[in-house]
Amino acid sequence: MEFCQLNNEKRKEKSRDAARCRRSRETEIFQDLASLLPMRQEDVDHLDKASVMRLSIAYLKVRDMLEMLPMVNKKGESIAGDGKAMCEDTDMEEDSKPALNELALEKEKLALLSLDGFLLVLSADGDITYISENVSDYLGLSQIDMMGQPIWDYSHQCDHEELREALNGRHHSPSELLKGVANSDCKPMENRDFFLRLKCTLTSRGRSVNIKSASYKVIHVTGHIACKENGQRQLVAVARPLPHPSNIEVPLDSSTFLSKHSLDMKFSYVDDKMYALLGYNPADLMGKSLYECHHGIDSDHLMGTFKNGKHIKHNFL
Repeated sequence: MEFCQLNNEKRKEKSRDAARCRRSRETEIFQDLASLLPMRQEDVDHLDKASVMRLSIAYLKVRDMLEMLPMVNKKGESIAGDGKAMCEDTDMEEDSKPALNELALEKEKLALLSLDGFLLVLSADGDITYISENVSDYLGLSQIDMMGQPIWDYSHQCDHEELREALNGRHHSPSELLKGVANSDCKPMENRDFFLRLKCTLTSRGRSVNIKSASYKVIHVTGHIACKENGQRQLVAVARPLPHPSNIEVPLDSSTFLSKHSLDMKFSYVDDKMYALLGYNPADLMGKSLYECHHGIDSDHLMGTFKNGKHIKHNFL
């Protein structure tokens, strides 16, 4: 009896040692994996195992996504261009170096500042393949928390249908998907332009709240669909927060004006900033129709906006 108990204790101890060894080895693997992430060390130190796996998969998808975009390959040759264009781009880059040095900012940061928003890349399934670091300036949410997560967790439920259409085009039945019909619909560089409500943890006073108490901010998403021959597609877009004129605590920026219209789209109110931005005197536009001012090429886009306005009120705020 004592011999059996002794064997049982030895087996339990051996099992515990094996479990400790597995956990130790697992921790080492995750540490090695985390060290390979293109992130600051202070950010990596706070990641749990689930986040390490999520971000590792997300960055692998980013590398795969870059193959869809026109870019310069390792040999310095343009994939879709000639040598002359490359030389001109190089000359422009050399000419701009003194100005960049004066600003004391990295080119990547300057590029993000010029967007007046943040970069957003979504897969056809709605996963956030990539989102730029400055998303925290607009939504209060961090890049680390959002990358690899489904956009559905952050967007308003009423916008999900429109977002699915933007990501995948028209709806396909299971039989069509099996026959590859969806792949044939994939048009490279197909433009996308829509509005989306995303969660925002920033208050009007610049403070941050818990995501459970987050409000929604209207985002204007403009970009295009990038796709491969096998039908894999990504939405590459710039997301810009839409100023909300009804919120008097948030003043409109210097490049935005406010106008009000009657049902036949005649101007009933025009912001004084209209003159500085477009050269129109507000008094000259009163009673005049918007249709007399916009370019003919924009008619289809304007009509689409009107149709959306029947269902999405914020498009006309």
